[in-house]
Amino acid sequence: MTANRVPETGERWQLRFEMDEPDGVVVVSTGLEGEILGIASAGPTCDQDAPTQWELYAINVLATHHGTGLADQLIIAVIGQRPTTLWVLQDNKRAHAFYTRHGFSPEGGTRFHESTGAPEIRMIGVVRTESPLSLMTSPTG
Repeated sequence: MTANRVPETGERWQLRFEMDEPDGVVVVSTGLEGEILGIASAGPTCDQDAPTQWELYAINVLATHHGTGLADQLIIAVIGQRPTTLWVLQDNKRAHAFYTRHGFSPEGGTRFHESTGAPEIRMIGVVRTESPLSLMTSPTG
C-alpha cells in the first residue's frame, strides 16, 4: 500500500484486525450468511496528550445498515462506560451527529488524517448504555 493511495474498505478492515492493540477490543457484526455488516475497535489511547486512557479506533457499518441501530450496538460493545476519545473527520457531519448523540463533544485536539491529509478533530465522551432512541422517546401517559 502506498502513501498516496487510500485503501479499499476491505483492506482498511483487514488492517484494523492486524494492527489491533493487544489490550484492545474488536467487535464484528455479521449477517445470517456470515457477511460482515459492521465492525468497531477500541483500546488504549494512541495519543500522548489524550485526556482519557481509552480510544475508539474505528467504527464502520455498511451503508445498507445505516439507521438500523447496529452502530449504536457496536459503540456500546467496544466502549461500555469508559471515558473515551476518538478522532473524526472535521467535515463528517453524519459521524459528528452520531457521536454527539452518544454523549461525545469536541475536545480541542486537531490533526490531519494519515492517509488522506483531511483535517480531523478529537472528541471526548462516555457512551450511555441506554439506546439513544430510548433517550429521545418521551413517556406516554
